[in-house]
Formats: sequence, C-alpha cells, structure tokens
Amino acid sequence: MSNKAITALLTILLFSSVTAACTQELLKNDKPIFKVAEIKDAKKNPSYHTINPASIKITRVGIKEEKDFAYLGPRKIGETLVIIDQIINIFTKVWDIVQQNAPVVNINTTYAAAMPQGITAWNQLAEWRKPKAYLYSFYAENLYGTKTVDIKYKVIYTSGGKYRGKGQYLTGVTIIPAGVNVAWGYRFSLAAAVPDSTITNVGTSKDPLAALQVKLDWKISTVLKESNGTSVYYIQGDGYYEEIASPFAAKPVEVKDIKSAAPLLLNPAEIF
Repeated sequence: MSNKAITALLTILLFSSVTAACTQELLKNDKPIFKVAEIKDAKKNPSYHTINPASIKITRVGIKEEKDFAYLGPRKIGETLVIIDQIINIFTKVWDIVQQNAPVVNINTTYAAAMPQGITAWNQLAEWRKPKAYLYSFYAENLYGTKTVDIKYKVIYTSGGKYRGKGQYLTGVTIIPAGVNVAWGYRFSLAAAVPDSTITNVGTSKDPLAALQVKLDWKISTVLKESNGTSVYYIQGDGYYEEIASPFAAKPVEVKDIKSAAPLLLNPAEIF
C-alpha cells in the first residue's frame, strides 16, 4: 500500500471516530438553563427532580410509508465519474434534533444518504421507493412515578435508488421529532449521527447494496442530575431495518459494522 493510500485510510478512520463522538459533544455543549424557581424547588423536593432509571422506556409504536418527504436534496446534476461500489454519505453527518425541549427549526431539511461516489443529488438515481417511517415513543418518570418526559420521534428513510439499473442506495435518512412534552424542571435533548465507518456495501461490486447506521443520543437534565443513553438503527438500501443497540446504555454505544440479515418480519397489528 502506498504512503498516500495509508494517509487517506488513516484520515478516514480518524474522521469516522470523531463523527461517532460528535453527538456526545453536541449534547455536552447543550447546557441546560434552569429558572431560579426550579433550582429552589429541586432543593426542597429532590424526588420530583430525579428520574427513575427503571421507568425509561423507548418503544416502537408503529411503521408506515410516508406519503411525502418534502426535502430530499438539491436538484443538481453534474457530469462526474460515478463509482457504484464506493458508497459515501453526501449530505449531513451529525445533527441536533431536540435542544432544551424544543425541536430544532431546520430539522426537516437535515438528513443523511448512502450514495455512489460521484453522485451529487438524489435525483441522479431512479426507482426510489416510498419513504418509510418508524415511530418511537420515549417515556420517563420521576421517583414519584409522575411522567416527566414524553417524546415521540420518527426514523425515516427512502431506499431502493438505482444508478443506471445497478445497486440499491439510501437517501432521506433522518430522525425527526413527532411530539415533545417535558415537565417543568426538566430539560430534554436529542442528537443524531451517521458515522462514516458504518456506511458499507453489503452487496457485490457489480450490484452494490448500501447500508448505514444512525446513532441517536439523548439526554435528560434536571438541576440535580443528568441521565443519558444511546440507540443505534441499521438501514439497508433494500429497505431492511433493524435496531441493533440498547436504548438504555449509560455510556456511549460502540457502533460496529454488521452484515446483511434476513428480511424484517412485521407484525400486521403494528402497521398503521
């Protein structure tokens, strides 16, 4: 291997590790600001301002095909060399979803994609399927058993895109808030990342199948304490989807590559 190739490889590995840690940095830098009344009440009533870790639940509510996903990228077509088996993320790598109980304003135009190298826009590929969304409910209580965090969010993606009849790629991969309800005295933040190291070709060089992982980090803050955890979602260009990491980890989850798996079996009762 040449020195240039070694340097390029080291650069990619370094950037990937930095990207994976960026969601933690986003949440770390998202400092909660509490009112004087909240600070005083935390001293008098600590049980109200303390999350019961056993109460935290993240459940998949349902799945559906989205009728519309308003923004898939710039309509820009360039004449560049396209390498179909070199798959990269041509859009966003790290983004905030919820900051201090409020959805981020521009979240509907923020997303990742797994495309062939040389592609600059989603509409240079054809045969896209309808966007699919998985709806999740995030729930937590304090030590009194009172619900203090009630969040809903969607994992959305569009799969099946082909370049000149070859491959299956991804675009519009994002996580958006569907509802944010947080009790007085609490602050909730959510951030996502698609590490470069997780973008892979699980197909062949002649007929690639794109895959990536979305890392979701959350943080619940009160005057007294912070609670945090991570979820990881795996998505393939043929539409396959899987949750591959526990959402209840107390420390960041290590994102690892996984191989293609059998098609996901869906429960008809969950579809809406």
